[in-house]
Amino acid sequence: MDHPGKGKVEEYLVKASPQDTEIIEQELLLREWFTRDCDPVQKIIDGLDIGWGGTQRWATGRLRLNARGKHLDFACGYATFLAQLGWRFPALRLVGFNIDFTGPHALAKPLLDQSGVRAWLLQADARRMPFADRTFDSASCFLGLQDIEIGFGETGVCETIAEAVRVLRPGGVLLLLDEFRFERFDELLKSLPLTLIERGEHHLDIKWDRDVATVAIRLYAEGWVAQMRLPEEDVAAREAAYSKVQERMAAEVEEQIAEQGYYVPFGPVRMIICRKEKNLL
Repeated sequence: MDHPGKGKVEEYLVKASPQDTEIIEQELLLREWFTRDCDPVQKIIDGLDIGWGGTQRWATGRLRLNARGKHLDFACGYATFLAQLGWRFPALRLVGFNIDFTGPHALAKPLLDQSGVRAWLLQADARRMPFADRTFDSASCFLGLQDIEIGFGETGVCETIAEAVRVLRPGGVLLLLDEFRFERFDELLKSLPLTLIERGEHHLDIKWDRDVATVAIRLYAEGWVAQMRLPEEDVAAREAAYSKVQERMAAEVEEQIAEQGYYVPFGPVRMIICRKEKNLL
C-alpha cells in the first residue's frame, strides 16, 4: 500500500458540510424511534448506535465519493452507517449486507425505512462476498471488522478485506472504521493494491457514569459472546467467555472513572480511506 504526499491527501478531503446540522436533526429523530421502548438507562446505551457519538457523521463528512455511484457497506449490522451514507449522499446507490438479519439485526430494514434511506439489504458472509469483481465504486465497513475477528479470527478479517478490494472497481474508494491501531491497519492492507488517501481518529462524544456503564458492559459482554459463535448447547463455555469479557470491561470502567471521572465505552475509532489502484492487469 503506497502512502501519498500531503497534496494527494488534501485532494480527497471535504470541509465540514452545511448538511451536518440537518444530519444531527435526523439522528435525533432516528434515535428517538430506535429507543422508543427502552427504559431511561437502556435509552442512553442503545442510543449510541445512532451516530456513534458523532463518529459516523465525522467519517462521512470526510468522504469524497462518486455521488451517483454504487456503494457497498459490508458487515452492516443495524444499518446505521448506511443511514448516514444515505443522508450525506442521497443519490448514492446503496447495498448493505450482514451475516444475519435475525435477532437485533432484524431492525436493519425498519431502521432504513424510518431514516428515509433506500438500500438493498442482502444476507451474506463478508469473507465470501456474492458479487462479481469490480462491481462497486466504493465500499465501507463501520466497526464490523472487530466482530468478524471475534467470530472468525485474523484469517476472517484478512479474507474480508481482500474480498472488499476484489469487488471494488479500479479507482474505487475503501473506507474502514474500527478500533484497530493504525499499525494494525497498515499490516492488514500492505499487500493489497491500495493507495492511502487519508487516516484519522475520532473520540466519542460520550461520558457515562458508573450506573450506565454497569448496565452497558453487561450488554456488551453478551454481544461479544454472541459474536464468538459458540455452540448454544455449550453453556459452560459461553458462561466462561461471558465472565472473562465482563471482568475485563468492568476493570476498564473502574480505570476510566478513576482517571477521568466518567466512562467512554468505545474508541477512539480509527479511520482509513484508500483508493484501489488503477494500473491493474
